[in-house]
Amino acid sequence: MTDHLRDVEARIARQLAIIADVPTTVACDQPPPAYIRRHLTEHAAAGDALNARTIPDAFVPYLDPARLRAAVTAPKHVDLPLLPAIRQATHIWQWHNPAANAAAISLHAALNNQPCSPAIGGNWQVHWATRSSPHEILTRETTAAPIAIAELPGGRPVAVTGGDGTVRVWDLTTGTRIGESTTRHPGGLGAVTAVAAVVLPDGRPVAITGGFDGTVRVWNLTTGTPIGAPMTGHAGGVGAVAAVVLPDGRPIAITGGGDGTVRVWNLTTGTPIGAPMTGHLGGVGAVAAVVLPDGRPVAITGGGDGTVRVWNLTTGTPIGEPMTGHAGGVVAVAAVVLPDGRPIAVTGGGFDGTVRVWNLTTGTPIGPPMTGHAGGVEAVGLVILPDGQPVAVTGGGYDDGTVRVWDLTTGTPIGPPMTGHTDGVEAVAAVVLPDGRPVAVTSGFDGTVRVWNLTTGARAGAPMTGHAGGVVAVAAVVLPDGRPAAVTGGSFDGTVLVWDLTTGTSIGAPMTGHAGGAVAVAAVVLPDGRPIAVTGGGFDGTVRVWDLTTGTPIGAPMTGHTYGVVAVAAVTLPGGWPVAVTGGGFDGTVRAWDLTTGTPIGAPMTGHAGSVEAVAAITLSDGRPVAVTGGFDGTVRVWDLTTGTPIGEPMTGHAGSVEAVAAITLPGGRPVAVTGGFDGTVRVWDLTTGTPIGEPMTGHPGGVVAVATVTLPDGRLVAVTGYDDETVRVWDLTTGTPIGEPLIGLFIRALAVPQQHGSLVVLAGDGIALAELADQLSR
Repeated sequence: MTDHLRDVEARIARQLAIIADVPTTVACDQPPPAYIRRHLTEHAAAGDALNARTIPDAFVPYLDPARLRAAVTAPKHVDLPLLPAIRQATHIWQWHNPAANAAAISLHAALNNQPCSPAIGGNWQVHWATRSSPHEILTRETTAAPIAIAELPGGRPVAVTGGDGTVRVWDLTTGTRIGESTTRHPGGLGAVTAVAAVVLPDGRPVAITGGFDGTVRVWNLTTGTPIGAPMTGHAGGVGAVAAVVLPDGRPIAITGGGDGTVRVWNLTTGTPIGAPMTGHLGGVGAVAAVVLPDGRPVAITGGGDGTVRVWNLTTGTPIGEPMTGHAGGVVAVAAVVLPDGRPIAVTGGGFDGTVRVWNLTTGTPIGPPMTGHAGGVEAVGLVILPDGQPVAVTGGGYDDGTVRVWDLTTGTPIGPPMTGHTDGVEAVAAVVLPDGRPVAVTSGFDGTVRVWNLTTGARAGAPMTGHAGGVVAVAAVVLPDGRPAAVTGGSFDGTVLVWDLTTGTSIGAPMTGHAGGAVAVAAVVLPDGRPIAVTGGGFDGTVRVWDLTTGTPIGAPMTGHTYGVVAVAAVTLPGGWPVAVTGGGFDGTVRAWDLTTGTPIGAPMTGHAGSVEAVAAITLSDGRPVAVTGGFDGTVRVWDLTTGTPIGEPMTGHAGSVEAVAAITLPGGRPVAVTGGFDGTVRVWDLTTGTPIGEPMTGHPGGVVAVATVTLPDGRLVAVTGYDDETVRVWDLTTGTPIGEPLIGLFIRALAVPQQHGSLVVLAGDGIALAELADQLSR
């Protein structure tokens, strides 16, 4: 009967797939019936036919990703190449906006090294993309470090660690420390024994730490400073901390101490809530918190007495009887609500080596204990994978040192143990990164903090080959052999890299020389046919020229700016004279350089009150070459590159710094500048009259830091803009209106177009991608 039902479901899926194979359009405006959108994936999974035949590419932007994730939870044969991209894009999925879904799928598929075909529809096709992975080892702590996961404003996932008496914050995307270590808890090495993290109602992410000194402290993760005075009450060390936001909006911390008490703290006022909760015979070494389906917030604690207890955080009273089963102390607890609505706790035994799952509604164990660690289980973390599968991640003690993943639905291990720590694993946290990858962060007595990819079971890769940090500058050029290339500058590593835009791979070795970040890049072809890059050093204040064919510097560094160079443009003057125009990050000057001789042209051009943040160059209709600059003072200025003098008055309108400038000539011969500012607007300026054209274009929720212009194959002039809100937007410069859906998924710091006439755009920020704007964007 089971085979018969599976065959019936497969036939249903194949018939529905005929209707689901809708026409491919740029606007994704051909939705199949709602029933098919919601249930086709379920029929296909039930019929063991979840593949590209039953889920056509054109249907993907319209499907219901939550139902797809649920359908593939159980082990089945799935042959759907776009499934990883769908999982990773689920957090930004829009049921009523399939075109936005298509753009998200295109980007994430490329990040997975599986670019999808134009058959998916939408106004973006991403040909290739690469992004930094978390480092395998974030740091070396002097002792095992407690860990908590938090998300900073802007969506940046971080790990918060303690252990040697300090509290440190680590960016999980880059694997680097954020800010300085916070003030120490008194008590020497190992003084910070517990860490939790939560976002306060005012949006501030905070860490709550407990120490051997018996205090509970709150830290602002954005500034790294303490909030309020230490909270005291425990008679002895604080061994466990959890945090949760109550249904009434109050953020609280729950702590367990060596004195055997469980205490609740109001994180807004820094005061205790109610009396200490007692019951454990011995120290409380593990605490977790969760909100039950009926709205009750509860704490789950594990004690040295081997019991697991549940507490009502509203009344401060125990719920039910203690849960027993561990032969020895309970040293790790985590809690979660499963997709089916059941609240559970997962506990680790510090001596018996078992992992146990408990139903928090009934107070009974679920399934038999999970075994495998050779020694005590010292740490537990929980996460719901993008496909809806709940898993536990556990760390073994000094006799074991492995990290194991467990399927909480079946109670069985997933994959082999993950090895790498050379001593016991003392802390585990798990999180799904913004790109959809689930990772675990572990800390061990070997002093290391490591990151693991929970999908593959492998350490989360070595640092990305290329820049050791963000990419903040990009330019595009065509090499002598016809290959389109991008030139990028690293914000911290000071290197300049060249990328083959056809293959997505780097060309040659990194070009080094800047003492600090290479934060500005421009490219131009010299009269002798050599393609070169001109780079500005954000810290060393030098301007350098590089031969892109050989990867070697041309001439000595050009000096003159008294501080960093944050903007560069290159242009060929009448007669074939190549020059570079640079903007000083602090000295506020604009300088022109002869790229043939490497010498400055004329005196510095001054006028901006503050740093020069952006530079573009263009030739006016009367043949005059000019530079257009944007400054921290909010003005846009035009400079005659022949005389070195300003043209007209400063153009004003931006409420704040002007961070990006591009220039282009409209079809009627009118030269314009397109600027982006921290006020979130994109503005167009007539360079002949010095006046704004049309109204400001709005859409980015924050500042605009990157602008590029391009002429599409159909002749339309568009601007492409980006910011750290992970969106890239396209604007019609004739009408001032947005075109199509934004591309979402990369933090953007720089944009470039390989050819002024075409539809390719290079995106750079926390990764690098080559995207193409679809034809007939307005369809």
